[in-house]
Amino acid sequence: MHMRLLIALTVTVGCAFSLQAQASSDDSCYPRWSLIKDNLEPCSNLTFLSPGNDSQINLRLLLADKGVLPPSPQPLQALDLEQGYGQVPFPVYRLRPEATPADAQPTSQAVDPLAAPLQRLGLSRPATTAGQEFLQGEGSRCRSNDQASATAFISAVLNSPELTDNERKALADSRLQMLGACSWDPDQQTSLLPGNLASSEAQAFALYLGAAADFYSGRFDAAASGFARLADSRQPWLNQTAAYMSARTLLNQVQETGFTEYGEIDPDRLDLALLGRADQAFQQYLAQWPQGDYAASARGLLRRVHWLAGNDDKLADEYVWQLTQASDAQRNASLDGLINEIDIKLLINRAHTLQEPLLLAVIDLMSMREQARPGLSLEDLQAQQPVFANDPAIYDYLLAAHAFYVQDNPAKALEHLPQPPAAGDTLSYLSFSQQMLRGLALQARQDFKGAQQTWLAILPMAKAPLQREQLELALSMSYEHDEQLSGVFAADSPIQSRQVRNILLSHVADAQLLREQTLNGLDTSERNLALFVLLYKDLLRGRYADFAQDLKRLPEPLPKEQLGYGLGYVYQQGPSLELFQWQGDKAESGYSCPSIAQTAAALQADSKDPQALNCLGEFILRNRLDSMPLDQRRDADTLGGSAPGFAGEVFSRLDGYRQVIDNPKAGRDDKAYALFRAINCYAPSGYNSCGGQEVEPATRKAWFRQLKGSYASTQWGKTLQYYW
Repeated sequence: MHMRLLIALTVTVGCAFSLQAQASSDDSCYPRWSLIKDNLEPCSNLTFLSPGNDSQINLRLLLADKGVLPPSPQPLQALDLEQGYGQVPFPVYRLRPEATPADAQPTSQAVDPLAAPLQRLGLSRPATTAGQEFLQGEGSRCRSNDQASATAFISAVLNSPELTDNERKALADSRLQMLGACSWDPDQQTSLLPGNLASSEAQAFALYLGAAADFYSGRFDAAASGFARLADSRQPWLNQTAAYMSARTLLNQVQETGFTEYGEIDPDRLDLALLGRADQAFQQYLAQWPQGDYAASARGLLRRVHWLAGNDDKLADEYVWQLTQASDAQRNASLDGLINEIDIKLLINRAHTLQEPLLLAVIDLMSMREQARPGLSLEDLQAQQPVFANDPAIYDYLLAAHAFYVQDNPAKALEHLPQPPAAGDTLSYLSFSQQMLRGLALQARQDFKGAQQTWLAILPMAKAPLQREQLELALSMSYEHDEQLSGVFAADSPIQSRQVRNILLSHVADAQLLREQTLNGLDTSERNLALFVLLYKDLLRGRYADFAQDLKRLPEPLPKEQLGYGLGYVYQQGPSLELFQWQGDKAESGYSCPSIAQTAAALQADSKDPQALNCLGEFILRNRLDSMPLDQRRDADTLGGSAPGFAGEVFSRLDGYRQVIDNPKAGRDDKAYALFRAINCYAPSGYNSCGGQEVEPATRKAWFRQLKGSYASTQWGKTLQYYW
């Protein structure tokens, strides 16, 4: 048996009453509450470096230690709670910056950079620009045919003293006309450009417009020729812009043939010589204009050159410079956008020979996943030691993680992990990861006390976002598997996470602990939850005398609070304590039932009472309690999966109906209603929705015949037309 299986603290739950979640074809994300993740779980990330984390999360944690993008988790929304989330684990999107609403109004009126120049020239702008016609994230060379590029051109024209006013107006008007489209045939282009320009400078600006129109139209050879003729221009803006556009034209020529019809790079179709020229052209631009108008864009396009060339080391170096050294003005993308780009264009390759330690560490963790192909061997990891010469702590952590996750050797993992730091130290995410993994390795050796001491020692130092919540989850799991559940709910317990406490109360707590929490819970909600679980399990597990006594604990007035959040299949927000004041529901079924309290009392007096069995079934049916999450047994290695505090089988409607059907002393209406309901357990799908033992179609057919024969005159015999 896999030695970590006994402590692989994994659970798929929501809050107290959430149903088990299965991600479907929609875009929903559901958590898997676990600490040990051998494979990618992007909906269930942890606050320490783990192979199961999404690569972006591991990268964000390491960047936070460098002062880059410290995590600022988005607050939990109602949907998060309904999907079963607490603070930890968390989906990827909770560590991304919150999106600005599309309809948000600017705090001040934006200044139109074209307004004054156009007013001076007596011109007006077009209603729309070609660069505005693209979706967010949609790539096209035409995106740059926008207001910003037009403003730059017109400003250069206005600031050129060699031009006449008529030349300025003609050139500016042509550039404004270019904003309306992004492709022209040669004749259209000729009509677009101004004529009768006397000065050489005006002709140079017109030459630039022609080359730009060729570029946007996809005539790259013509564009390259035009920009090349401006290489020695004495006009500074033309000289710089032409150099930048020359490099950009070369790159677009490469891209024209370098992709498949599905948008994937085809190495066989890439013109590597042309790509090398593009690389050189961008480098030359940056060497001549390191702070130039297009420096940020040029570096961004250089990343594309490195990506197309498959040069992971150059790409990695550029990404790390952008993330850790560049200013906002030197980047052509946000930090968050760069992280997304790294994930898509670099990390996916999982190049173990990368020479950049920050990104190599993320790739190594990805390669430690059980399903990684190829995986990361110890020899591969040892060969990387020189790369981590200046980052020995990260390297030691990778050795420990490999020993734990890949080699299944917790003792060896402990050799690479430090003792808890001295009190008062600040925990980086790396040092926090070391202590989290140390605790997991101790637990894998069945040293639960050692794990708890490790995590309790760093609890006062867990100040960074989501560190404390991670520790509370780890400690809760450890206490449960160490059979010390009372430690979670002790008066001085550090565990305050409502979701964690709810899960344990719902699935593990015994009657004594639940009764204690009805009095000593963190707040009214927890006390109400404990009472609900206590009453429900008393009733559904046949403890009818206890149910009668515990029912006296219902507060006055009765709270209407809905307890917990579900996933939307059965409960939107869970039931309330009002459930236990159910008074029967004859109107809907035609079958008469007393209150649930009276039904339980009848079953306490006679566990085979036909009406009471039917009415307990009616209580379950009318309150939609079939397949209640509280009745679902967790696997032994999961939170809430240890031996349940309430022993005994859970009452099922179908088994109750069968007892009435088989009881020769049952009254006519009791037996007819039991037959009617038992048959309907399989309606309309043919699958049992009432729990209990499965019944063969032949038996259901016999029930139907019995109902339509011996009990045909009852209202249920008259209404039922089919069996399933």
